[in-house]
Amino acid sequence: MTPIKIGFLTPYSSIYPNFFPHLATGFYLGLGQKPGRRSDIELIPEFAGSGGISSVIEAAKKLLNFTNVDIVSGMISYRSLPNLVQLIDNRKDALGFFFDMGEMLPSFDYHSPNVFFNSHQLYQSQYALGYWAQKEYQQPGLIITPIYNSGYHLHTSFQAGISAAGGNTVLQSVIPYNTNNPHHLDIESIFDKIRKEAPAYVHALFVGPQGNEFLNLWKSKSWTKDIPLLVAENMLYPDMLTDVKHLELNLYGAMLWNPNAEHKINKQFVKKFKQNTGQPPNLYALQGYETGLLFKELLRPLKKRQWDVVKEKLQKMNIESPRGLKNFCSKEGFITPDIDIVKIKTNNSGIYNTIIDIGKKMNENNPITNHIVGELDSGWVNPYLCI
Repeated sequence: MTPIKIGFLTPYSSIYPNFFPHLATGFYLGLGQKPGRRSDIELIPEFAGSGGISSVIEAAKKLLNFTNVDIVSGMISYRSLPNLVQLIDNRKDALGFFFDMGEMLPSFDYHSPNVFFNSHQLYQSQYALGYWAQKEYQQPGLIITPIYNSGYHLHTSFQAGISAAGGNTVLQSVIPYNTNNPHHLDIESIFDKIRKEAPAYVHALFVGPQGNEFLNLWKSKSWTKDIPLLVAENMLYPDMLTDVKHLELNLYGAMLWNPNAEHKINKQFVKKFKQNTGQPPNLYALQGYETGLLFKELLRPLKKRQWDVVKEKLQKMNIESPRGLKNFCSKEGFITPDIDIVKIKTNNSGIYNTIIDIGKKMNENNPITNHIVGELDSGWVNPYLCI
C-alpha cells in the first residue's frame, strides 16, 4: 500500500536549525513506528524560505501539484492562512495540518473544515505570567525585549494578564535594532533605566542565543539580584539554560509543558526520545509526538484515504498528550493545558524547577483577545523562532 504523504513546509530557523528532524522523530515515536524506517506515513520536507507568505504559498503549490502529497503540513504563521486555506479548500482530496508556537492569537475569520492545527499557545503562558506578576508584586514591572519579539502577540498577552489581575501599568523597553550588527544587544541605557526606576520586576522576552546573552549581562550587574526576573517560556527549557546554568540564576516563568512532569505519558515521551536521539526533547519534538499520537488513532481511515471520515474525526477528537488534553480544531477553540508558574534555580550541578502556582488561562473568545489582536496591526509574517 502506498504510504500517506505529508508535505511539510519547512522555513529556515537559525535558532532551531534541526527543528524538522526533531519534530519528525517525535511524530514517528508517537505513531508507534521506528524513526528512519519505512512507515505507513511519509514526511516530506519542503523548504519555505524564512516563512514569508509568498515563499510558503509557492512551496505549498509545489507539494500539492508536483509532489502530490495527501496532506499539506508545516510550521507556519497565521498570516499565511488565508492563502493556504484557499489552496486546500479548492481541492476535495486535500487536508491541511499546521503547526505554530502560539506567537499570535488564533483570530480566524474563517474556520475551514479541511484545516487543523497543533499550536503550542505561547500567548497563554505569557498571559498567565502577566496575571501572576500583578497578583504577586502589585506594582508595575518592566518588559524588556528586542524589536523582533514586539512584532507578535506575546508582550501584549503579558499585558492583558496584568490588566485581568487588576493592574493598569507596565513599562516597556524595546532594544534598538542595529542594521550593521543586528545581533548586538545595545542594552546599557535600558539597564540604567531599570537601576534608576527600580521596577517591581523585569520581564525578559528574548529568543535563542540573545536570551542567554541577556542573562549573562543581567548577572554581571550586582544590583539586579534584588529585582525578580521573569522570562518567556522558550528561555526556560533545558536546551537553552544548559549553556548558562553556571550563572546561578533565579528565574520565574510560566510553562505550558514541563519536561519534568511525572505523569506517565510525559515520562514515556521523554524516555523514548532520549533513547532514540541521545538528547532531551524540545518543543518541536513534543508537537511531533502529539501529532503522532493523533494520527495513530486515525491510521485506519488514513490508509484507506477516507478523507471525509478523517476530517470529521479531527473536528471532534481530543487526545491525552504529554502536557494534558489536546485538540486540533480551531472552530471548537483550542484546549489549553494546565499552566505551571515555576521558579527555576541553576548552578553548575543542574537546573532545578519548582512549581509555585497554577497559571490563569486566557479565554480566547472575549474582549481581551480582540483588543490584543486589534492593538497589533503590523508585525512579522515569519513563524516564531524562524529567523
